[in-house]
Formats: sequence, C-alpha cells, structure tokens
Amino acid sequence: MQISENINNSSPRNRRLVSVFRVPVLLAAFVAAAAVSTAQAQDPDDELPFAKPGPASAMIVGALGRPAQYIYPVEFIEIDGKNIFPREVVWLEPGEYELTVRAFITNAPGLRSGTRFRESEGHNRITVVVEAGKEYSIGVKYDNSEPTRPFNTVLYRVEDN
Repeated sequence: MQISENINNSSPRNRRLVSVFRVPVLLAAFVAAAAVSTAQAQDPDDELPFAKPGPASAMIVGALGRPAQYIYPVEFIEIDGKNIFPREVVWLEPGEYELTVRAFITNAPGLRSGTRFRESEGHNRITVVVEAGKEYSIGVKYDNSEPTRPFNTVLYRVEDN
C-alpha cells in the first residue's frame, strides 16, 4: 500500500518510468506462461503422426473426388480423435489411423440446395492402414437414391507414389 501511495504522489516522470518497467515484467510473465503451455502440449500422447513428404511416408488426399461417381472431396479435421487444422492433404507415417473428414458436396443430383445431412455417428470417419510410398484418395460417397441418408466416407483409390 505504501509503494502505490508513493508512486501516485511522485512526479509524472517517475510514474512514466514505473509504467515503462511494468511492460517488460508483463511480457516476461506472458512468455513464461506460453513456454509452460507449449511444454504441456508436447506430451508424447498428444503428438500427431505427421511425416515429411517423401518415399518413407504415405500421402492421403481428400481434394479431388469423382463427382461422376458421386464421390466428393473432403478435408481432414481429425486424426485418431485429435483435432487438426483442416487440410485436403496429409502425409503420415506408415500405420493404422482413424481419419475424420468434413465433406464438400456441391450440386449433387437429387439434393436440394441448402439441404443439411444428419451427421450420424461414424459416417464421417474412416479407418485406414497406410504404407510408405503410396497415395490414398479418400472422399465421401453420396447415394442420390436416398437423399436423406448420410454420406459414406470411402477409400476410392490407392496408387504408388
């Protein structure tokens, strides 16, 4: 209490000096808090299986689709239940993964504009086993004979990369 009274009663120059010294202290506290949260985020259980592009990894593509076969593009939004920044292509280490996707269905026959799909459990997920040096194309297949039925996530092509 005594210090704050002294600061309030001091000259404007001294108050500016105290204010200038508060900024670095607050900045240092912020940096320390960010470092602690980063260290916590690097828990081995939270690591994602992303790999560098190349022959030792698998390329998973959701961008193309085959609209003539009612297979539409997707974005990947989760890997093994862990959220990722949405993307159309991911490179993964060889292994088994459960991928969650977001569909991009546009102008599907029999589907009115603005129709929303009921998101049923499991319809936007697919489990894949990927090998190094291969490209996997994943999309959602829409059945226009039953417009109210949700789409199915499918693996529609595997190629050597």
